[in-house]
Amino acid sequence: FIKYKVMSVKNKKILFVFILLLTDCLTFIFSVVFSFHLRFDVLVNLFSSNIVYPFNEFVITACCIIPVWIIFVNSFVGYNVFYMSVFDLFIKTLKASVSFLIFVSVLMFVIKSDVSRILIVFSWINLTLFTFVFRYIFKKTISLLIYKLKIRNNLLVIGKNVRKYKKVFKKNEYINKVFYYPYMLDTNNIEKLKNLSIKKNIKELIISEYSIKDNEFLSLCDWAQINDVNIKILPTEAQLIRDKTVIDDKLQIPVILLISNPIKEFDYFLKRIFDRIFAFVILVILLPLFLIIAVLIKLESKGTVFYKQTRVGYDRKKFLCYKFRSMYNNADNKLQTLKQNNNNIFFKMENDPRITKTGKFIRKYSIDELPQLINVLKGQMSLVGPRPMIETETEEIARKYHNYSYNKMFKVLPGITGLWQVSGRSMLTDEKRLELEIFYVDNWSLKFDVKILLKTVVAVIFPKGAY
Repeated sequence: FIKYKVMSVKNKKILFVFILLLTDCLTFIFSVVFSFHLRFDVLVNLFSSNIVYPFNEFVITACCIIPVWIIFVNSFVGYNVFYMSVFDLFIKTLKASVSFLIFVSVLMFVIKSDVSRILIVFSWINLTLFTFVFRYIFKKTISLLIYKLKIRNNLLVIGKNVRKYKKVFKKNEYINKVFYYPYMLDTNNIEKLKNLSIKKNIKELIISEYSIKDNEFLSLCDWAQINDVNIKILPTEAQLIRDKTVIDDKLQIPVILLISNPIKEFDYFLKRIFDRIFAFVILVILLPLFLIIAVLIKLESKGTVFYKQTRVGYDRKKFLCYKFRSMYNNADNKLQTLKQNNNNIFFKMENDPRITKTGKFIRKYSIDELPQLINVLKGQMSLVGPRPMIETETEEIARKYHNYSYNKMFKVLPGITGLWQVSGRSMLTDEKRLELEIFYVDNWSLKFDVKILLKTVVAVIFPKGAY
């Protein structure tokens, strides 16, 4: 427990999700085992049948579709159960189980399975009830644990009339520890609030009233981005009528959310698992191609097979990014000469004299990027995400563009491919590329990643703007 208390918020959330994921798996197994014994041991005389189904075969078959059940649970119920009411938890669990039952029924029809229909119904009923009960127990247990260990989510509510929300916040007092600042946010108290937030380890600023200039507000957002603090704005009555707002799951009140950390715990957890499995499989399959490319590079020019360059990744941490060397040895020494008449942040040259013949080919079809699968295995990159940048590029962005949103790119893992690569690559302006990177971060989802990966295949086969 001592180690647990000092864990980062992100790691704690991942641990909770992992425990709940494990609970769902065990609940599924328990439900089908209990249903089997209920059908063939307890009620065998009531439901007489000639069907004899081996216990071990049934359990093994059921375990094979656990991943499908996890997908349905994640889609309908999710893994943020702490702020969910009992009624919502039951209804969402019921929706997940009914959808799963339909899937299993169709699957049985397709493969012409002879599993007892009564057994399937029993399994469905027990799965629904046990999932609901165990998730409720999990919610209460973990909430109490969070409260006892004093690792609640710290919120700071700012505004003259913030105490009127006290009853709302009290509903989740086991999860959230709320601090109140009953004054309007203005120029004179911005720094005071920043210091207070750091001192109290605040993770969410909830602002109901403010009177600061746009540049001050953007500066506050920039500060929140760096310190991993979410900013939520309570809308006025006029905004509630005219603007699009969202109901916050944690607060159960309408807010305007300025996202500072786009990572969604369980979905991002699945993304990392998929990244590593896919990267490992592709590396094994493409090993012969790697050997051929390595030989071609060595035959054409002196130097190493791999080109290693320091890049800025998640949370602005530096790492060595791997690529197949596509240029002549010591090509970096000629870079400044070539950039003299180029004012772009991201330097690209269509007929770059430093590139070898082999380099032109592997660049055209993005083969030079494949060694970055090693970075994916090491947890430094993802398959899809913003491109990892050189430190000088990040400095140029900060100098040329003063939009705090660009910091969002460092709140997710950089990717081998991304939205800008499948949208024109080098034909795009610097500003358009950055806009696409930010759009990806703000709208990230597993489905979005799959779409980009499919478009990447097309972009590699029919390369445009690749040089």
